Amino acid sequence: MAGSINQTQVQWSAADSISLSTNSVVDSDAVSVNAEDDSGSVQISCDNSGTPASGDVIDIYVKWSNGDVLGDSSDDFDTSEHAEWLCRLDTYATNTPGEDPARKTVPLRVRGKKAFKIAAVAAQGASRAVTLRVRYVGTRGQ
Repeated sequence: MAGSINQTQVQWSAADSISLSTNSVVDSDAVSVNAEDDSGSVQISCDNSGTPASGDVIDIYVKWSNGDVLGDSSDDFDTSEHAEWLCRLDTYATNTPGEDPARKTVPLRVRGKKAFKIAAVAAQGASRAVTLRVRYVGTRGQ
């Protein structure tokens, strides 16, 4: 019996993408991790809405949850300043690496986790918006 690959589009307020138009941290909706997932990854796509310039970078983080640590009946996620940094995507083509759109797949250590949120910050988002899309891929063994 072969393993399986299961894909989930990460959403922001039930939308498949978000325009990062501020330099504040933006969190996705929660994504549940199936208890059978042995490993996982996220494929990230950042597309600058205008002409990219130096400094048009997007930092991507994951905020994990293992359940209700506060005991208030809802999942609790890592705070913004303590989230796990995943990568930086640069949409300015003159930089190396740098390209628009920029795409990267990053592995996640999902075993033993209940859920996660993707957090993103666009350094120049206030002046040049970036469209962000993320897809989660969970892999299950036999």
